[in-house]
Amino acid sequence: MTAKHDMKKLVEEIYAVRDRGDVEATLALIGEHCTFRMVGNTRLAPFSTESSGDSFRQAITQLITVWDLSNIRTAGIYVDEDEHMVFAHREGEVRHIPSGVSFHTEFVDKIHFRDGKPVKIVEFVDTLQVAETTKMIQVA
Repeated sequence: MTAKHDMKKLVEEIYAVRDRGDVEATLALIGEHCTFRMVGNTRLAPFSTESSGDSFRQAITQLITVWDLSNIRTAGIYVDEDEHMVFAHREGEVRHIPSGVSFHTEFVDKIHFRDGKPVKIVEFVDTLQVAETTKMIQVA
């Protein structure tokens, strides 16, 4: 197996357990030293600020328990073996569990690896849609 193949397979496995809503299995695959940040305005904090340690665990747990991604598919995974980085393009119907609101979207995850494990996840999403759906901001 190549590092490229291993990174791609691990990302696919992470998405499979995450999409099933399995918090503990997702966290076990990612590892304890990973960070997460959703790219966006500071008004989307804490997601738009980099989280690590306990705040990473809380952010991932909240994402999994609040957002149903069971109808999202991975459109493509692109691996940069030299930079130890994976870009994953995902799309489909997402559901905000507390409100029941569903919408079609697409997003990209940039996942940095070290020693075969993710160490940094940066997510590019439609932050306005997230903020409106979760009532983090009100649009007039």
